[in-house]
Amino acid sequence: MSRAADVSQQCAFPTAIDVTAVLDRLEIQFLDVHDHRAIVIFAGAILNLECREGDLTALERAEITVYEPPVRSNRDTENETAATVGVIDDFVEQLDATGQPP
Repeated sequence: MSRAADVSQQCAFPTAIDVTAVLDRLEIQFLDVHDHRAIVIFAGAILNLECREGDLTALERAEITVYEPPVRSNRDTENETAATVGVIDDFVEQLDATGQPP
């Protein structure tokens, strides 16, 4: 496993979102481990999503951890860590944009 793996961020959403429905809509692969946790494959990375408030069908706050960053060539730890944080940011942005009512 990479040294940049296990980077975590907490996120909050303005209104509760149904993560399972959003991931299905976005055609993002995931495994719901139980009603408060899912393993997600996003942009070539493996993410662990754990609910801090709500559950997967009504998520308000979560902690997202990168278990395995996307595979890249010519990696160095500093750039890999920045890329890993960027993957989490992109994932949260997609969840928020797709999960919130228009």
